[in-house]
Amino acid sequence: MKKIFIFLIFFSFSFCSNDQEENDQQIIDDEINQIEDQTIQSDHLITTSPNGKVSSLLMTLSEYNDWKSNDQFTNTSKREELFKDIYKHFSDKYDFIFLVLNEDDIPENINYYGMLIDVSNSISGIGLDKYDYSARYGSSGKLKAVMQLTGLTFLKNGPALHELMHNWGNYGLPSENVDEPGSNLTSYPYYAHWGFTGGSSRGQLGGFNQNSLKSLGSNRYSVDPFGAFANGGNSVPFNEFELYLMGMAPISSVKSFDLFGDITSWEPSETKFDFKANSRTTYNQEAIINLLGPRVPDSTDSQKEFNLLVVVLTDTELTEIQWDTINSAADWFSFNGSDNSFLFNFHEATNGSGKILIGE
Repeated sequence: MKKIFIFLIFFSFSFCSNDQEENDQQIIDDEINQIEDQTIQSDHLITTSPNGKVSSLLMTLSEYNDWKSNDQFTNTSKREELFKDIYKHFSDKYDFIFLVLNEDDIPENINYYGMLIDVSNSISGIGLDKYDYSARYGSSGKLKAVMQLTGLTFLKNGPALHELMHNWGNYGLPSENVDEPGSNLTSYPYYAHWGFTGGSSRGQLGGFNQNSLKSLGSNRYSVDPFGAFANGGNSVPFNEFELYLMGMAPISSVKSFDLFGDITSWEPSETKFDFKANSRTTYNQEAIINLLGPRVPDSTDSQKEFNLLVVVLTDTELTEIQWDTINSAADWFSFNGSDNSFLFNFHEATNGSGKILIGE
């Protein structure tokens, strides 16, 4: 528990030399600085790697097991308490904070690779109201969202781009999905993902490539295989509409796409997905603006460079190999260029428009 110390210092003044007064004042200043350092000390041991990129937060064995076993990231009070402790150690300059579990794979009682929880929003025209809960986390309005990745390698080999996209979407389009193949199906609203929605390419939040759409007649359609929820994590870039929502591209860059609803059949194969949908809505640039309103700020004035803090949660001090693993992933994710691999870092995924800065 953080203790606040109030010190009343009384001074009796006597005639002395200016040098003595300066020495006395220096001693007082040093004591006050020591007191301030004590009052902001973190409840956990936080260690930053020598290159300043990534940090670790050491929990007790019981605390770490509780965090995993009961998925305390989804527990509002536990989550906010931990981030307030993190802010005792770090300055309030980060747009996003990623927690990374020191695990080889997803812990047994957690059912996701990654999860993003929004903290504040100052953007209009993306389907979200404006709000600011950052003070609950220890920030003064800078923090936009927090994320948990449930494996040590998931910053690179997991859904970091997908989860980050949830900072901007999908909160506006009335997308739909079905749970399984078959006929006589009933589709349902698919909040936060694209579902059976087209795009310039398969999106981070799901959806199909609009260019592959073929009409088969009688409300039946065929498209290339896609995921309604996601399309392969960091192996795909953001599509045009996602870049628009992020503020990375103007509305003029977004080509028309279709959103399908009232889906009653779905027959997937390795080469194509056939489905029947009784509702088809085409979104061109005008329809997007009519639905969401103009994005403010637009791509001319929007933020494109973001500060990210990466903190590994662990119950043991990280080994040299573990430090190398997470530091390498952080270097890759924040690299301001192409790495010539099949995966996309943030800069590549934003078509060169965005930049992530990681660490101190």
